[in-house]
Amino acid sequence: MLQTLSKFLKKGQSMIQAYGNKQSIISFIWRFSKPYRGKFCCLLSVAFIWAAEMSIRPYTLKVLLDRLAIPSSEGSSLLPSLFWPALGYLGCEVMINLMFRFYDYIRMFIYPSLQIDIIRETTTYVHGHSHNFFINRLGGNIANQIKELATGIKEILQITINRFFSHILGVLIACSAVLCIRPILALIVLLWIAFFIIATVYLSKKTQKVSKNTSRARNQTVGKITDSIMNILTVRLFARHGYEASRLEEQLSEQVYWDKKLEWTNLKIRAIQGTSILAMMALLLAALIHARMQGLVTIGDFGLILTIGISISAAIQNISQDLLIFSELVGKCNVSLHLLETPHEIANKPHAQPLTVSIGEISFEQVSFGYRKDEPLFQKISIKIEGGEKVGLAGFSGAGKSTFVHLIMRLYELQQGRITIDSQPIHEVLQESLRDKISLIPQEPLLFHRSIKDNILYGCPGASEEKYIEACQKAHALEFIQALPQGADTIVGERGIRLSGGQKQRVAIARAFLKNAPILILDEATSSLDSASECEVQRNLEELMQNKTVLIIAHRLSTFRSVNRILVFKSGTIIEDGSHQQLLALQGHYSNLWNIHLGPSRQAHTSDRF
Repeated sequence: MLQTLSKFLKKGQSMIQAYGNKQSIISFIWRFSKPYRGKFCCLLSVAFIWAAEMSIRPYTLKVLLDRLAIPSSEGSSLLPSLFWPALGYLGCEVMINLMFRFYDYIRMFIYPSLQIDIIRETTTYVHGHSHNFFINRLGGNIANQIKELATGIKEILQITINRFFSHILGVLIACSAVLCIRPILALIVLLWIAFFIIATVYLSKKTQKVSKNTSRARNQTVGKITDSIMNILTVRLFARHGYEASRLEEQLSEQVYWDKKLEWTNLKIRAIQGTSILAMMALLLAALIHARMQGLVTIGDFGLILTIGISISAAIQNISQDLLIFSELVGKCNVSLHLLETPHEIANKPHAQPLTVSIGEISFEQVSFGYRKDEPLFQKISIKIEGGEKVGLAGFSGAGKSTFVHLIMRLYELQQGRITIDSQPIHEVLQESLRDKISLIPQEPLLFHRSIKDNILYGCPGASEEKYIEACQKAHALEFIQALPQGADTIVGERGIRLSGGQKQRVAIARAFLKNAPILILDEATSSLDSASECEVQRNLEELMQNKTVLIIAHRLSTFRSVNRILVFKSGTIIEDGSHQQLLALQGHYSNLWNIHLGPSRQAHTSDRF
């Protein structure tokens, strides 16, 4: 397992180095296309042949027309002179058809794999972001950006090879052919091309800016729809369907505004382009008629130049339209790429080693932390939790209990001081190895949209069937699992929505039993269980706690009956530290919490028996 983890982390470290600095789409594409460059050369070869065919076929037509224009008195037989040009014309069609099928065959081995590479690596990189990164972003928005980046890069490559490279090369070859026949006509075409390209590039910059805003608006729409659907039960319980609809309507209005603005910008550009093409073709046709009347071009030359002119105008128009699409794709990819340009707030040090836990001693040394630098929560906290010790964390909501355990798991970076586990600073060990040594049973169990068995085995993917069943039994979960129609193969739904709160809690507890990490954190672990199930699970949790360092967060202070000591939090400060009896004797904050917990009528009787 550690070897697999090491390989994963080395790959992740290389990705951090690749993504850590701001990168352009060109450098991004260059890096991901490296394994496929030989195949891309094949695609470029096909594009080159197609570009050449753009002039070769009209040339065979020119030869046919010139030979057809020869008076019959000057040639004894017309058929032999037409055979080879006609064969060449048809041969071009056969050749280009075969080359396109070859192109499709090669493409099949590039783009599907390339997209998977991008999705795989970008998802891995995103997984490396801090807990804070995901708190401030919608999951659906992130997933949509990853998908758009993979799709956008594929389309950018296709447009670059299929359109830009082949059409630009075809236009250059075609202009060279016209130049050889009638230089003045080539000059007309070249001047028009220069004007067309300059105007399109200038106008496309505005398209790219609008496209960024359009892409951002679309991503926000997806994010809001996802947020509403994921919390559909809350929407129903509060009867807020109308509110959600109006909230979405505001976002949809913004998206429609930017979509219309993008379409209007493209419409204006296409109008300018269409007018310039009409002007060029009219000028070229007038020049050809004049040259023919002067006897400067043959019928074949007339047909060749006119055909090439039509092909050039079509190619340039396609390039310009593709440039608009290209600009829109670049805008989308830039928005998505910004996700990757965001450096990891918490990163492994270059030579970080896996954490090794022998006794599980946890030490806070002058630790300062705040979610905002100007609003510190913890200030120079120093506390030691002995290996194998069971410690309760008490205090009102917002006092800092959950933050305390999150810092142990290095979900946030400290602003000052350090935390050690068995004398190893956690910021100097591999993050994944640190979290691999900690089991957390949260108040709100986090389940995947997978089967119950998959969710439980997530604690130890290679566990045997016997270990799996044993974990379910200890978590008091086997009975309800077997009662389901599909048993352990039952899909729990998104975030476990198809299970009750108690069932989700038992799945999370079974997962912790299976993981069997040396450090255990219980964050209101039995809060969703009924009294009978809680008693059963509590007995089994006591077995799970054996030979482990345990931190227990609970508002029901009776949960602390098995702990060695209790840390009492208030406004980010540990104000009391001691056993239950010691803290009650202090008549301080913990004593007040205990009295609130019991109520006036039970205080005198229960405190003595605790």
